[in-house]
Amino acid sequence: MSRYAYDPGQRALLVSWATGTGDLAATVATLPTAVVERDAFRLAEQLTFLAAAAWRTYTHPASATPSLRVGSEGWRRASDRTAFASVLAVIRRPHLPHNGTLLQSYVIVEEAAHRVGRALHAIGNQNLTEQILADVSAELDAVEQAERGDLSGRARQAIALTRADASPLQVAAADVLLADNPFGDSRLFTEVEPTAAAVAAAHWLHVAATVTARQTGLDPTQVLVEADNIEALPHESPTVVLEHITAAKCGWSTKCGCSTSAAVVAVRLRLGPPSSAAGLAAPVPAGASWRP
Repeated sequence: MSRYAYDPGQRALLVSWATGTGDLAATVATLPTAVVERDAFRLAEQLTFLAAAAWRTYTHPASATPSLRVGSEGWRRASDRTAFASVLAVIRRPHLPHNGTLLQSYVIVEEAAHRVGRALHAIGNQNLTEQILADVSAELDAVEQAERGDLSGRARQAIALTRADASPLQVAAADVLLADNPFGDSRLFTEVEPTAAAVAAAHWLHVAATVTARQTGLDPTQVLVEADNIEALPHESPTVVLEHITAAKCGWSTKCGCSTSAAVVAVRLRLGPPSSAAGLAAPVPAGASWRP
């Protein structure tokens, strides 16, 4: 997620985000001389809070919950995502203290926008407000872009985030990288979001173990253990992946393209039991076509 900071030497508000190979920084605005340091820090703090709330809708989507009923976790997540549409308007007209009280929203993204708006209200500079609105708009656009599986530009910061489910487009992108280099590719850490990379890696591991098992007469879950007898390797975790995928009794097929079990295993090992991993599909690795 983007983080905001104040540079007192340049009197500049900065924003930075991860790219997988270091952070990228940009100047959001140069603050007017009348802005005191306390207000500058407060604005940076609230913008960071808003960015965190916005990106949480990406890492914790409502689709990863079992229910959207009112009051449920899924309903709260959906409310946060819906609030994107009103963020800019809220920043322009935030809730302000009145008679010693302050109205607060239970929707985190909306409340974060109110906090940014109040920080800007304290500064009282319209030109600065417009610059902040432009940057916030770019941040929200980046979240939406990442949701579509496009991690270019500012959306690339999603590479450093762990999502509760995997984007089919990102799984497909990871599969292409592994097709180029089945033994691992550094681009898996710099061009693909982590959960999708884990799902694709589980696909390829299972196929490799299945092909090897056919040639050796071993069970696929024993392939890595036997390989360890030939040359030492860290086989415990990959073997657990193979055991879970095999137990799920669901593999690739050129007819249905189903890879749900690999997705479930990869997400479970990274994040704990998912509420739903249905519909996560990836291309069949070249030359691999099998049924359990």
